[in-house]
Amino acid sequence: MYLIDEYDGPVGGTEGQLLQIIRHLDRDRYKPAITVLRRSAYIERHQFPCELTVLNIAKILSLESIIKFARYALNLRRENYRLVHCFFSDSSMIAPLVFKLMGIPVVISRRDMGFWYTFWNLSWLRVLVPLVDCYVANSRAVKRIVQQREWVPEHKVAVIYNGYSPDDIEGCGILPTGHLPKGVPIIGLAANLRPIKRADILIRAFSMISERHPDTRLVLVGSHHNPSPRGCSMLEYLQALAGRLGVLERVIFIGSVDNAEPYISQFTVGVLCSESEGFSNSLIEYMQAGLPVICTDTGGNGELIEDGINGFLVPVGDVDRLADRLVKVLSDSAMARRLGEAARDTARSYSVSRMIDEQMTCYDEVLSAYRSSGEVESASSAN
Repeated sequence: MYLIDEYDGPVGGTEGQLLQIIRHLDRDRYKPAITVLRRSAYIERHQFPCELTVLNIAKILSLESIIKFARYALNLRRENYRLVHCFFSDSSMIAPLVFKLMGIPVVISRRDMGFWYTFWNLSWLRVLVPLVDCYVANSRAVKRIVQQREWVPEHKVAVIYNGYSPDDIEGCGILPTGHLPKGVPIIGLAANLRPIKRADILIRAFSMISERHPDTRLVLVGSHHNPSPRGCSMLEYLQALAGRLGVLERVIFIGSVDNAEPYISQFTVGVLCSESEGFSNSLIEYMQAGLPVICTDTGGNGELIEDGINGFLVPVGDVDRLADRLVKVLSDSAMARRLGEAARDTARSYSVSRMIDEQMTCYDEVLSAYRSSGEVESASSAN
């Protein structure tokens, strides 16, 4: 059983990877199902490729929610589920305690650098560590954070990198007409525009190179209705910034899309300037498309990008360095092509088949350890 707080669609990194896992699991070994704590518009509109349950739990810290969750866990035990894999914070805060009582092993995914940690939830997460059978980190950087902040022993954390397959991207794959200009260089960012993604840094760098590259356009693909540091939406915040810097007419806000690939395929350079990243799907998509990549040296980015070899790494928040690297890529087409080809070669290692094989091996090891310890009954098949 896959357990996640909510599922807003495969555009988000975690949701996209979870969908890949569910689609590609070997059904002769594992039969998947998914449970979400909260309903979403995506779930209402789309058919999921496995059985889906909605618990309608808004707040986990209530007696009603705890009772509902305990009944749910008991039902999973009756239905012979042998493993629960949790995604996002709320699920991982409640599942280990309840499922341990039911004799069902628990795997928890960690896919970011812990920007959501607080003193209180960290204190509780540390209490839960003995009840969790395995943590899955999507980069070595995330593994270090889990060990350092949640006090998880190293042997309990497996690193399984994301897997990517263009064939599994949802959407028609056709770019709506008139959305992007033709015949001009395009600096692109594909990410949900939350404050942590620091699109403002990219707009500032873009303004610095605008005189030298006046025909270049900046294209931002991703949801932009998240709140900004100023209280308004990110769209309003970024538009105001671009206006003050005199580049608003050359910045194109695409908004949320089910399939970013048609836009990425038209980028000249792919940029990611986040403050924090676990392991970025956007980077892999840029690299799969053969783009030169410029990204911040944070989290797992440095495990993908070797500076000057298959892209450029820049310090977080360094507008000057980002602008300098943008000029290098836009001014030297041979270098841009070399970086893009090297990036595509690197991306081939991050296949869905590799990720699925490693994930099922992880499940096998957790179940084997449980059976060896006598904590669960042997079963001829695993759900």
